[in-house]
Amino acid sequence: MDTEIKFVPVEENHIEPIRNIYNHYVQYTTVTFHSELLDNEEMKGILFFKNPRFVSYSVIDSSNAVIGYVILGYYKPRQAYDFTAEVTIYLDPEYIGKGIGNKAMKFIEEIARERQFHALLGVICSENESSISLFKKFGYWECAYFKEVGLKYNRLLDVVVYEKILK
Repeated sequence: MDTEIKFVPVEENHIEPIRNIYNHYVQYTTVTFHSELLDNEEMKGILFFKNPRFVSYSVIDSSNAVIGYVILGYYKPRQAYDFTAEVTIYLDPEYIGKGIGNKAMKFIEEIARERQFHALLGVICSENESSISLFKKFGYWECAYFKEVGLKYNRLLDVVVYEKILK
């Protein structure tokens, strides 16, 4: 089933549905290493950037509901990294497996090219096989592997970094 979607810049009224999506992953998965639920102000800190090169978009379905979000965010907030961005994609769990992750990746890479980014990174818990698969599908390669750097559910977790150079 191909779900009709559009991407729009994150607006204030998107914060709560985005937070609800994110908090699902905080509460039930190792996809994120946050261990406590975020409030709207904390979510704003993740979604909005001082540097206008970095952006967040809501994924909106045909009924105008927020079903996910995509971030082209800081790798590190220093000028030397202004041409490198971290790609983040979160979807409402009900919409996983419907091709939306592919559309989101195509969309955010197009935005990255328009904004003249050179390198894109995906920083992923090594247990998150679906995200790893998505990044690999789009030509990202494993460039770093960090052993036991995140603690969640009383377990030390690994992080893998995937990179793509835009041409």
